Amino acid sequence: MNKKTTLIKDAVVVTSKNCIPADILIKEGKIDALLTPGTLCDADETIDAKGRYVMPGCVDGHTHMMDPGNTDREEFSTGTMAAAVGGTTTIVDHHRNVPAVYDVQAHLEKIQFLEGKSCVDYGFMGGISPTNTKELKAMWDAGVVSFKTFTCNLHGVKAMHTSYLVEAFTEVARFNGTVLIHCEDDGICQYNEEKLKAEGRTDYLSQWEWRSKLAERIAAKTVVEVAKETGCRVIIAHVSQPEILQVIHEAQEEGYEIYAESCAHYFNLTVDDLAKKGPWVKFTPPMNTAEKKEELWKLFDRGYVTTMGSDHCPYPKSDKIPGEKNIWDAPNGIPGVETSLKAMLNGVNEGRTTLNRIVECMCENPAKVYGLFPRKGHIEVGADADLVILDMEKVETIQNENIVSKCGWSAFEGKTFKGAADTVLLRGRVIAEGGAFKGEVGYGKFTGREESCLK
Repeated sequence: MNKKTTLIKDAVVVTSKNCIPADILIKEGKIDALLTPGTLCDADETIDAKGRYVMPGCVDGHTHMMDPGNTDREEFSTGTMAAAVGGTTTIVDHHRNVPAVYDVQAHLEKIQFLEGKSCVDYGFMGGISPTNTKELKAMWDAGVVSFKTFTCNLHGVKAMHTSYLVEAFTEVARFNGTVLIHCEDDGICQYNEEKLKAEGRTDYLSQWEWRSKLAERIAAKTVVEVAKETGCRVIIAHVSQPEILQVIHEAQEEGYEIYAESCAHYFNLTVDDLAKKGPWVKFTPPMNTAEKKEELWKLFDRGYVTTMGSDHCPYPKSDKIPGEKNIWDAPNGIPGVETSLKAMLNGVNEGRTTLNRIVECMCENPAKVYGLFPRKGHIEVGADADLVILDMEKVETIQNENIVSKCGWSAFEGKTFKGAADTVLLRGRVIAEGGAFKGEVGYGKFTGREESCLK
C-alpha cells in the first residue's frame, strides 16, 4: 500500500458534469479530500497542477495485450506501460490470449500468470463461444468484468449466429452479466471476400468493401433485437457508423441496457487514410467517410456514445508489411491504448466536444458498466487516486519511434494532435510524466468487479 500523502494543488477537477477548482489530498492511494484551493494542508509530497485540468485516469474496456501466448505482438508489461503514458490507469483485457479464457480455470490461471507484470490496474473478460454457455456463470462469479463474443468468424474465433446469441444472452441475463460484442454479419463478409478475390482485388480499398458497412449495420441491429428479447446487458463494440448509434440510442430510450462503444480511430481516420496507408490502418469494422466522421463527432457530443475503448490490437511491423503489396496479407488490428486520449483531447481543442464528455465516455461510464465504479472512473472522496494532469496546450506529431507499445508503430503516425496527459498517477503514485514511464512494473494490480451500475 502507498502510505505517502500527496497534495495536488491548484487543480481544476473535471467530472462528467462540470469543472471545479480544488486541491486534491491523497492518502494511502485514495482520494481523501477535495479542498478549497489554497487550504493549508500537510502532505509528504506536493504536486503543483498550475491551474491545469485534472481528470480521472482513463478506464479502457477493450484491449488485447496478447499475454500469455502471443508476446511477439505485445507483453503485458509493455502494453500496460503504453497505457500509463497515454493516461489510462485501468484496462480490461480481452480473452484471446493462449489459452483463451473460455472457462473459469483459464481465467484463474491468467490472473496468477500476470501477477506482478502490469504497470496499471487491470480486469479481465471471459469469452463466449457457441459451446461454452454452461461455463459463463462460474467465470462471472470468479470476477470477469464482461464477456466478449463475435457475430463473425474473425481472429480464429467462431461466429455466434443468432441461435447461439439467444442461448448465451439468455444465460448472461439470468445472472445480470455484461456482453461486449463485435458486430459484422458473417455471411455478407464471406460473400464480399469471395467476390473481391475472384476479381483479383488486392488494393487497399478492398478492405472497405470486404468489411462493408451493410455487414456491420445488419449484425448490430440483430444483436439489439436479441438483447431486447433476452434482457441482456450488451455493449456493441467499436461502432463506426452514426446510423448504428441512432439505433442503440433508441433502444436506451426504451429502457434497455444496450450501449455503444466506439474508438478514437473512427473519429480521426477516414477511408482516405485507408487508401493511403493500407495495412497500417487496417482494422475492422473499417473507418468511415469524412462526412460520416463528422456525424460521429456530433453524436458523440450529444451523448450517443457510452464508452470509448482503444481496441488496442497490435502486431509486429513484419506482420503488416506484406499488406503493402496485397492488403489481404496483413492482419486486422492496430495499437491504440497510448494514443486514444490525446486523439480525443485534440477534438476538445478543435471545439468538437468537451472535457466533460471525454471523462464521461473514457472514465466514468466504462468504470460503471464494467463494475469498477466507484473505485475507478471519477474524482471523489474514497475513490482510488487515479489521476491525469492534462497539458491541453501540448502539440505533438505522432511518430513511430516514440511509441511505447512493443509493436513500435501507430496508425496515427504523421498526424498532429493538441492536448495530452502530462502527469499520470495510479493509486497516488506517479507512473508517467511528460510522455515517459516513471512507474514500476508490478505496481498495477488485478481489480475485481463490483455491480454494474450505469443504468
